[in-house]
Amino acid sequence: MQYHDYHLRGYSVSDFGSTITLDLIYDYPETPIKFSSIRFNEVIFYHFIHLGGTIITDIFKTSLKEALNENNIDLIKLSNFLGGLKLHEREDENSLILKIEKENYSTWAIESAIGFSGFVVCQSIDASETEQDAAANP
Repeated sequence: MQYHDYHLRGYSVSDFGSTITLDLIYDYPETPIKFSSIRFNEVIFYHFIHLGGTIITDIFKTSLKEALNENNIDLIKLSNFLGGLKLHEREDENSLILKIEKENYSTWAIESAIGFSGFVVCQSIDASETEQDAAANP
């Protein structure tokens, strides 16, 4: 999975919100252009702040509780406000977090040097990479 120092060209949310794909490019002078696509599958929750000009520095597993705390998110309030969350049965936040973890969901934090902050709660992650010769791109 390649992403460090890649620029975020965009991201898409598909399959009724259950798939999120990051479209990344490594395009620096004197180097081959590299493309990377990172897909999060069976997504039940995500939170992104995207301001543009993003350079991804890290994508790593973290605990859901830590991701919520770092982003100042009250999962129950947000879920109630937005009309529900898969697996949500009017539980308190700690019970909901335990239930999510028991169902084999993982939380992936996405860090950026600039322009982006976020995390995804999903069941799996896939990646694909391609490279293009720098001479082929004038």
